[in-house]
Amino acid sequence: MASVESSNGSIERQPRVLEGREQDAVLHTNGSRKSRDMEGCADLNQWIVSALEQVHCQRPIIVKEEIMKDVLGHMCSICRIHLTWPSGLSDLPSTVIAKIPNTTSLLEKFRENSDDQVSFAEDNDDFFLRMVHETETDIYTMFSREHCEGLAMPFFYGAQPFSSPWPCILIEDIHSSKTVDVVDGFNDDELYQIVDQLVALHVYSHTHDEWKVISEKSIRCGLEDTESCQQFLKMIVSMIEHLRSTYPQLSESLLLLHENFTKNMSWFAERLRYYRDKEVLRTFVHGDLWAANILWRNNKLAAIVDWALCHPGSLTEDLQRVLVTSCSVDRRLRMTPILLRYYFKQMQIKMSERNIEVPFTFEDLEDDYYRTLPYTCGQTVFAVGFWLRTNVIRKSKSDDETRVLEMVARLHSVVEEAIATHNWHHTNNI
Repeated sequence: MASVESSNGSIERQPRVLEGREQDAVLHTNGSRKSRDMEGCADLNQWIVSALEQVHCQRPIIVKEEIMKDVLGHMCSICRIHLTWPSGLSDLPSTVIAKIPNTTSLLEKFRENSDDQVSFAEDNDDFFLRMVHETETDIYTMFSREHCEGLAMPFFYGAQPFSSPWPCILIEDIHSSKTVDVVDGFNDDELYQIVDQLVALHVYSHTHDEWKVISEKSIRCGLEDTESCQQFLKMIVSMIEHLRSTYPQLSESLLLLHENFTKNMSWFAERLRYYRDKEVLRTFVHGDLWAANILWRNNKLAAIVDWALCHPGSLTEDLQRVLVTSCSVDRRLRMTPILLRYYFKQMQIKMSERNIEVPFTFEDLEDDYYRTLPYTCGQTVFAVGFWLRTNVIRKSKSDDETRVLEMVARLHSVVEEAIATHNWHHTNNI
């Protein structure tokens, strides 16, 4: 039997998805899902081998479970499952990846990055994790049913619902892949490859409808006007204050950002509501597209992972996040107009192959870019404020301060662009 490959390879059988994830969204235990390892989870192991048997027509043996502590996963444990197969065929996977949601690292990092003014209710933990887990399960299930041509994703074997004792998403292990360090950033060729992926995703969005249904219950839409959303927004305000006091070069620009945008504690919900309108220009957005979620092999983009924050959004949201967080300031400023034109041209080519006209003009795309800038600024404040206190940026090496200042410069640059674009000025009431 041919081995299961990533999304641009051949798949012989459809993955197995357990039923019932929507029948019981409430935990039948009375505690939050804390950090757990794989020891003793016989039921989960049995499900894993059964899911693999569904695809490969033989039952593997799990020989080792390995918690991948070097892989970023603030909302889950990433486990590499090592396998042997009765047939001994070399084209069968020797490992697969199991994503198991847990709250421990998430809550610890949130609390580390907040001040005493931001509280975190324990009873929100499972709500947030459930939404994340179910959104990603829905996305993988959707793309296993309706192939997205050109989109690189790990093969999906199946998922256990959040309400089960061992919620889990089981996917292909992308062997010999690596990520680009976020501070080193992407080069020009890598950026073109990323835009090709966005084109594939957006063509799918304009030619399929299932994503619209999933989007209605995605994590971003589920957070609208909730206590979790308010905690998130308060944290951003807290981060703005901390960044302004710690890095004087950010003080003026972040003050203008707050006065003109983040002071409105409804900005996040307003944007969600805007893109829930089926009549506006929108697309399916990955929602967390940065260096750590893009895998590379032999200088080629091998897979995009972590689809838990997908939602309806702007055409340029994912592109802006990549350029702002994962490129130097000079490269972002130089490549943004080039990539926008490349994206539009590729959309025209791919849509014409389907005898469909692109539903927006290049001027619409530019307007979309400018309209998205304030939202990107808010999200980047959160990302940079969060990463600066983790090993994403600080590696306990001699160049840590240089790395920190590089990320501060990226944040400063995009906020300055938003200030100039939207003609922001100081207001009388902060």
